[in-house]
Amino acid sequence: MTRSLAMMLVICAAWGCGPDKPSYPAAQLEGNVTVDGKPVPQGQIQFMPQETGRLPVTSAAIVDGRYVAMDVPQGKVRVLLTGTKETGKMIKEYSSSRPEVINVIPDKYRAGIALDVTGDNRNQNFDLKSH
Repeated sequence: MTRSLAMMLVICAAWGCGPDKPSYPAAQLEGNVTVDGKPVPQGQIQFMPQETGRLPVTSAAIVDGRYVAMDVPQGKVRVLLTGTKETGKMIKEYSSSRPEVINVIPDKYRAGIALDVTGDNRNQNFDLKSH
């Protein structure tokens, strides 16, 4: 039984049974997203290629100020960020209540941030300032 498993692993490695690689030059980016030094509690980061006809838009979750984005297209991209946090207040709507959630990304970053992706980067941080 052990030989069969070992043979399957060898065949799988030779045939590339792992995750599919993108058909375009791509990179893995990861890092921190902060506003005035404080981690963005939760949100989304998107990398939009700026060259016409280049796909796809790649996105990743921001959790406790940290993100890991796979298969980000290399080249010039626009980075779009969303970030939210609960205020601790409740909002009453009709017959139910829900937590109040606010956007923590400063307005000046809403149009995105230009970035030139040249390869993998484990320290691609976004330190946003409110002023």
